[in-house]
Amino acid sequence: MKKILLLLVLVGNVAFAQKLTKDQLSDKLAEKACECTEKQELTKENFELTIGICLIEGINAYEKDVEKHYGKNVISNDKKMEELATNIGARMGLKCPAVFKFMLDEESGEAEEVVDAEELTISGKISEIKSEQFITFIVKEDSGKTNQFILLSSFDNAFLLTDKVLKASDAVDVVYYEMELFDAKLGKFVSYKIVTDIIKK
Repeated sequence: MKKILLLLVLVGNVAFAQKLTKDQLSDKLAEKACECTEKQELTKENFELTIGICLIEGINAYEKDVEKHYGKNVISNDKKMEELATNIGARMGLKCPAVFKFMLDEESGEAEEVVDAEELTISGKISEIKSEQFITFIVKEDSGKTNQFILLSSFDNAFLLTDKVLKASDAVDVVYYEMELFDAKLGKFVSYKIVTDIIKK
């Protein structure tokens, strides 16, 4: 009986695997990685190792799908592994923001000077604020140009957005940097303006 059940499970997995597109596979691997990492206590010391183990766990769970889209022995192929990890990492931003934020913090800590050099500032008035999975808002400059921003990480004045202090037509200065994130609805990477500070005038 156990052998029959095992066979059914294996056949079911193979049948399911054959239906996954590359995007669907990336989604499944991201979900698996999120589930895995959320069970762990992440620290700066164990972060890379934990993420690596969780990625490998997902790759093993969807081995046939991974082989189909990335080839065999993907773990030992640096180029393919980097492509796969990039696809998964982008999707993790939507599926487990807390872990993604940890990833961003790690990257910003390693390249703080570069990030600082790329920070930009604009002034204008708030025209719209949306609170969904992430807080996004639009600032209209005096020239009429509109800019959309996304709140991904904490900073001193973040409460102006999280506590709904800011309202439409409020004048603000926004400090931000640009980053490419995967837009699941559009199915491609899109450049987003990530707010790092906001000052109400």
